[in-house]
Amino acid sequence: MAWLWSKKSRKLELPPEEEQRWSVAQAEHDGVVLVVRCNETAGEWAGHAELPVKLGFAIPLNRPNPGGLPNPAENAELGEVEDLIARLVPAAAVGVHALTLTTGETKELVFYIAPGADIAKLHDDIREQVASHDVQCLAVEDRKWRTYRAFAPGA
Repeated sequence: MAWLWSKKSRKLELPPEEEQRWSVAQAEHDGVVLVVRCNETAGEWAGHAELPVKLGFAIPLNRPNPGGLPNPAENAELGEVEDLIARLVPAAAVGVHALTLTTGETKELVFYIAPGADIAKLHDDIREQVASHDVQCLAVEDRKWRTYRAFAPGA
């Protein structure tokens, strides 16, 4: 009877964004600094059958800093882009913002969403509103939330 209470079968009721818990960690691998912002609340939904699509946005830096982090001015611009994307995705798809990964060369936002969203239109809408950076988009099936689990503490 344990299946009755599994994440995969329970009704999808995501808490409002302001109630979600986030953690921040910094790591270094092969001389590259990585800042990981992880939505710990999203872990409660990791692998949920209704959220099998990993939707990612990669934003290459205009002024890359290989091995380091974005300079403060560009990081502020990236923050505005992230805020925009974080507002537009929930309006276009059922899902949750799970991770934000930042290096000195790119910022990546990872969402897990339900199938059926018009991702091409969402990407076009974002690109129309972001003049400062090239926003790239990719959606793939990731039913087991492998990307999230790779970065989430204890996932």
